[in-house]
Amino acid sequence: MLVADYNSDTLITFLAPEESDSSFETKKRITRIYKNGQTLAYHFTGIAPLDKGPIKLTTKKIKELNELLLRAEFKPELVYDPAAKFVIAYVDSFVKHPDSDHMHVAQVKISPKKSVQIVSGSPNLRQGIKTVVCLPGAIMPSGKIIWPGKLRGVDSYGMMAAPKELGLKGAPDRPGMIILPDSFGEIGEAFDFIKGNELEFNN
Repeated sequence: MLVADYNSDTLITFLAPEESDSSFETKKRITRIYKNGQTLAYHFTGIAPLDKGPIKLTTKKIKELNELLLRAEFKPELVYDPAAKFVIAYVDSFVKHPDSDHMHVAQVKISPKKSVQIVSGSPNLRQGIKTVVCLPGAIMPSGKIIWPGKLRGVDSYGMMAAPKELGLKGAPDRPGMIILPDSFGEIGEAFDFIKGNELEFNN
């Protein structure tokens, strides 16, 4: 998994969640963040200006960055990741979380042939709805990065987002995942933010 963000004159590539007790090493204006031998991130400074904020790197850019890593005697380990991170999904089923009085464990279809497990505390969760799933690698408008993990000991692969978390126009200021009209799109398609901004929410 590869997540990229551009801030000031630094391109930050995340390969894994940040750790508070990680180590770092810097060579030729590239800083590698790592823990127990695993690379967590690379910071590239002084490279050509890019758009601010989250960036979708191309295969060409990945190749250029890997060449910079090689010159700095780092491992060229960046891998192109073309998959959409915000997708239209369908809630197949859910059960009560074994260690929570408000969370549930849902089985969510993110493509016609693939389902994932997501722990959700959304008060409007129900079976048979279309929603938006933010998959691992998604960068939210707030800057938060979605990673796979556990919520109270239960595996969770992504997040079902509220309209406000997606930064949509007119989003209500209350908890609850977005519920999409059936006609919005097909399961597994990338969520269209432009189209999403045309949705009307009951405030």
